[in-house]
Amino acid sequence: MSTASAKIDRALAAIRSCRAVLVGDLVLDTYIYGETIRVSREAPVLVVKKERIEHRLGGAANAAANLAELGVNTRVIGVIGQDDAGRQVKAKLEAAHVDVSRLVSAQVTTPQKTRIMAGAFGTARQQVLRLDDEPDTQPQSVIERLLVELDDAAATADVLVVSDYGEGTVAQPVVEAVKILAAGGTLVCVDSRFRLGEFVGVTAVSPNLPEAAAAAGFPLPDQASVERAGLKIAKELNLKACLVTQGRGGMTLCRRDQPPMHVDIVGDDEVTDVTGAGDTVIATFSAALAAGLGMVNAMLLANCAAGVSVMRAGAATVTPDEVRAAVRGGQVELEPWDE
Repeated sequence: MSTASAKIDRALAAIRSCRAVLVGDLVLDTYIYGETIRVSREAPVLVVKKERIEHRLGGAANAAANLAELGVNTRVIGVIGQDDAGRQVKAKLEAAHVDVSRLVSAQVTTPQKTRIMAGAFGTARQQVLRLDDEPDTQPQSVIERLLVELDDAAATADVLVVSDYGEGTVAQPVVEAVKILAAGGTLVCVDSRFRLGEFVGVTAVSPNLPEAAAAAGFPLPDQASVERAGLKIAKELNLKACLVTQGRGGMTLCRRDQPPMHVDIVGDDEVTDVTGAGDTVIATFSAALAAGLGMVNAMLLANCAAGVSVMRAGAATVTPDEVRAAVRGGQVELEPWDE
């Protein structure tokens, strides 16, 4: 066995020994597939003959499934409604071997994204419409229960992962609780779509390009501006790292005390679908940090996992074998770490 192969095997074994707690917005992704058969007489819209329906985990639920797929002992904290979507999310999390004992069930709407995937006979199905079911603001009683579950669960975790899709689970009291845990020494990694600037003092954040531009306050037309934004975010939020994901452009690791480090995407740069890729990135990056592999190795592994994820339609998980194959295929060399 080569030295490189031995390294990735040891890295994946270290990840399997970790315990993670994930808090965030649990989403059900629903896909309705069908064949376009004509234009409606009622309005200038396509008529789609429904063929099948598929349900997948989305949002924080997909991030949790990605952690569990890597072998991480994963416990999820979040809210599900007492509706069919909530039941689907819970069942699928259980099937993915995620601990759901800390889920809060309430009289709320479970976030659901329904995508209509249509095409002519014999052609690939493409998204033509998306319908979203979104909850109202979470009741105070629900937030209080989340805080209790978070405080209890985080005490035994190697890493706390926050997956904030703006659906109300990561309310301000939850943000404050996360910051307190980070100040107390808990390893905290955050993926937040709209509120990145509120997570001062956490370990690391993983914005995509639009999120990083919004947090930095200026556009990111080139690599130099990406690095400038990442460094600004890391400094202003007092982070150890800001990992800026760039789709087919790879990703850039920005740390306050070291020069930025960029890696190109591993595998084919003809991306199929970036849906859920951020979940794969935050899961892999957090797991690697929890395993003590260091920031650079965490980025390298997250980039390899993302390269697998973006070649699939919809949100997806990535197995250790697929990460191993991507590392070897991309000739990625992991840095030494304390074992």
